[in-house]
Amino acid sequence: MKIPGVLAMAWFVSGAVEAAPVKLPANFQTLGEEDRVAALAPIFKPSPFEPAVLDSPEQQKIIAGIDVPPERLQGYIRVVPPKGTCIKIERLTQESDPASVRPPVKVCKPEDVPFRLGEMDEFSELTWIVRVNQMDQGTRVSWRLPYRIAFVVPYAVKLPVEPVPVYIRSCEASRSEEMGRRVFVNTFSGERWFIRFPPKDYVADPGADFNLDTGDQPLQKNGFGFRESRRRSKMLEEREARKNPNKKVEKKVDAKPKKGAKLVPTPTPEPSKGPFQPTDFGWKISRFNAFYMNASNFMPDGAVTPGMKGDCRYTYETSGADYPEGGLIECHGPDRFSYVYLPLNCLGDKSFRAERVEPPKKEEPTPAPSPTPKPH
Repeated sequence: MKIPGVLAMAWFVSGAVEAAPVKLPANFQTLGEEDRVAALAPIFKPSPFEPAVLDSPEQQKIIAGIDVPPERLQGYIRVVPPKGTCIKIERLTQESDPASVRPPVKVCKPEDVPFRLGEMDEFSELTWIVRVNQMDQGTRVSWRLPYRIAFVVPYAVKLPVEPVPVYIRSCEASRSEEMGRRVFVNTFSGERWFIRFPPKDYVADPGADFNLDTGDQPLQKNGFGFRESRRRSKMLEEREARKNPNKKVEKKVDAKPKKGAKLVPTPTPEPSKGPFQPTDFGWKISRFNAFYMNASNFMPDGAVTPGMKGDCRYTYETSGADYPEGGLIECHGPDRFSYVYLPLNCLGDKSFRAERVEPPKKEEPTPAPSPTPKPH
């Protein structure tokens, strides 16, 4: 059969890609983690050294005929196993719903294996455990996705509570003399958050909680795990116990009322003005190399009354190979939320940064005048 030139070339290229023999080294099982990933990389397209992206979310919603939840949006990775070999793929999920766990996939021939946005972790990584035979303990193969996950605690929620993930599709940073510095955040659920940055970058002030600021502890791979006040207090108690191992801890015993004494009911504490209190959350962003602004600059609905009591910290860079590129912003007590932790990959452009200055001094209250002594 004679194939036209263009089609023949397309067939040849396509066939060459699919039929390219991938042979794993004989000592594959004894290699280190990085070398095993490098040996497995040609099996996948895109390779683990390239970003993976979702299929068009809009198209997926049209095909499904319903509003697909962000965590169920899918993409695909082409898997071409070595000839005569079946590989087993375990897809790790970050969702708390047990129904989101999917069974392992056995791939014996070229196949498009789907992944979900809900399988992306807080470092914007998609991770599979790949096994090439029954004796293989598995190799962690990861792809970096161009999306981000914010963690929020809605307003009027009883604390403590685990933050809710919000999947971020993109963010846009702009700077102009007329409008100042602005960032727009687009979520997969269709919301568009607006963040206004101050004209200068004010260095974060540790304030009164200097010794309790746990933000300089890095984000851990085993989950978000924010620290609330009870956990922080327990940590301080354990630290004191290690310093003084021989010190006996006296248990407080409630004193029994004397006979005939009049019992007074314990007064009910007054309810707080809002669900968020500064001691309910510890800062995840370190005060070192971070900047401060008022929480009214975070505007999820486009406009906020200025002068809110909440605070925000932000940074333009993240440290460590696990972190995706870009900056971070963390707000305690912004509009509509009690807590927001938001990665921003659009803050990588250095032209967005402003002059670094010390935080403005807080005005001390004027002392009340002393009463005039009465003449004798």
